[in-house]
Amino acid sequence: MKIPPFIFLLAFLFSCATTDEKPTPPNIVLLFADDLGYGDLGAYGHPTIRTPNLDGLVAKGVKFTNFYSGSPACTASRYALLTGRYPVHSGFDWVLYPYSSKGIHPNEITLAEGLKEMGYATGAFGKWHLGTTKKDYLPLQNGFDEYLGLPYSNDMIPPVHPDIPLLDGNDTLELNPDQSTLTRRYTERAISFIKKNKKGPFFCYLPYAMPHVPLHPGKDFEGTSARGKYGDVVEEIDWSVGEIMNTLEANGLAENTLVFFTSDNGPWIIKNEEGGSAGLLRDGKGSTWEGGMREPAIAYMKGKTPASSVVQSPVSTLDLYASFLKMGGYSFAENHHLNGRDISGLFFVKNAKAVDEQPYFFYGTGHLHAVRKGAWKLHVRTSSQTGKDYFNGKLPLLFNLAVDPSEAYDLSEKHPEKVAELQAEIDRQNDYVKAHPDFFQQEREKEKLIHLALDKQVVLKTPPHPNYPNTEALTDGFLEKTDAFKRLPGFEGTNFEAVLDLGKITEVHELTVGFLQVPRSWVFLPSDIFFYTSTDGKQFEAVRHFTTEKPGNTAKEQVMYFTQNNITLTTRYIKVTAQNRPCPEWHENAGQSCWLFVDEIVVK
Repeated sequence: MKIPPFIFLLAFLFSCATTDEKPTPPNIVLLFADDLGYGDLGAYGHPTIRTPNLDGLVAKGVKFTNFYSGSPACTASRYALLTGRYPVHSGFDWVLYPYSSKGIHPNEITLAEGLKEMGYATGAFGKWHLGTTKKDYLPLQNGFDEYLGLPYSNDMIPPVHPDIPLLDGNDTLELNPDQSTLTRRYTERAISFIKKNKKGPFFCYLPYAMPHVPLHPGKDFEGTSARGKYGDVVEEIDWSVGEIMNTLEANGLAENTLVFFTSDNGPWIIKNEEGGSAGLLRDGKGSTWEGGMREPAIAYMKGKTPASSVVQSPVSTLDLYASFLKMGGYSFAENHHLNGRDISGLFFVKNAKAVDEQPYFFYGTGHLHAVRKGAWKLHVRTSSQTGKDYFNGKLPLLFNLAVDPSEAYDLSEKHPEKVAELQAEIDRQNDYVKAHPDFFQQEREKEKLIHLALDKQVVLKTPPHPNYPNTEALTDGFLEKTDAFKRLPGFEGTNFEAVLDLGKITEVHELTVGFLQVPRSWVFLPSDIFFYTSTDGKQFEAVRHFTTEKPGNTAKEQVMYFTQNNITLTTRYIKVTAQNRPCPEWHENAGQSCWLFVDEIVVK
């Protein structure tokens, strides 16, 4: 018999109050590591990293063995955690950079905003990574009363990136802080927040900067782990967990505070010994293999969580959003689109099973890669930062994860009925996403540029790189920003030549084409751009030639549009060509092929 989780939860809550009092909502402490692997804790099998405090929580609480992050990438996973929705709904589905124009949209209802509405004090102490270029994107504008931390990953530092600020609220406390002090500073600030708000309820979110590289253990932990520097920073995080637990105990809060520990994505295995371990799982960060998204996860509340309980049912950070808000008394509006569900009952029942079975979707950059339902997982796309193709291009791939958590034995040919069932789930999910555009897309649609070439056919002389094939973006009516280059067609080391067919002979007064420049991603403006026109598609006449300067070492990220206006032409076909250039001598890829990314071809 499946018992709804609220039966257990309400029994727990009402046990904390007399019949004349309202139930006391629990405090919530959410501890969130960065790039920690499934196999990096003692309780999850690591032989040399010492994690006695986290192992102690496992002994006294609930250990999840099939717990997933929302994404194998930093930003996207944090969006999923704080909104309860797949990152495809964010408008940025992977990683934001210091100059990224997007961030968490003001219309999102974050976990902190929902809990704050229910009377919670809210504090975040650590890595944010949900946008920085507008004040609206920062924590205090998204539900948190207090914030101390780095606004993005600790490797986004000079000389590649600008000085990284340590923020206190909306203000810069200092630039390029000593990262060896971060775990301690975040912990101390979280403890101060807990003590200040011990009358409760409070929500304390502690997203650690590490074990993301560069690794900077505190001075008391440097050189103390047999696992090396990586072990040092993980053991310091374990120390932090112990300090938080001691604070809760000393202030009489342990019996009414749910502590949950997990990580944003899997280990950064391409960093070799500076990266972590996914244990028996395949691959790591950046991939939708199990090692990229299955994480250690532990729930504990003194006297409420059953000791040494193990939950094997697949659940995720998306479920934490719904669970924590329900525990805090929040009521969801009917039009609030959630991808997670309430799993709070699993926190309080010995070896509990999930109350329902629903598919879980694995998103890579730009695309849905895989789905899991029950024990079965179907891959329709794969990728790896290692460059490995483990099954030599074969797709789809089907695995029974209950039997084969390492995803070693493809069963797609033996179970075509399962392939069909899971493919149908993917199709339904893609339809759902299409029917529910993100907030940025909704605004973007209002800004769509209507012109003569909109949605017209474009024929390319050389196809784009297979990783960036979206030629529809050349005439979709949208002008992109630099951080959206992955949506555009990309050409590596080749020139660009496109012929646009307007469908009939038309009077034209303006021609425009856009190109991106993103030096950190080896994307540069072309050296030469030409416009040609033709009435028959065979004989073309030159209309305009543009040249660009060779980029210097201060070359900015930009989208540059090249326009020929104040003309009157009668034409049907328009040819646009662009000459790619090698990366400049000052660049890390000097002399080698760089990329062209092409934006809208506008005809008026």
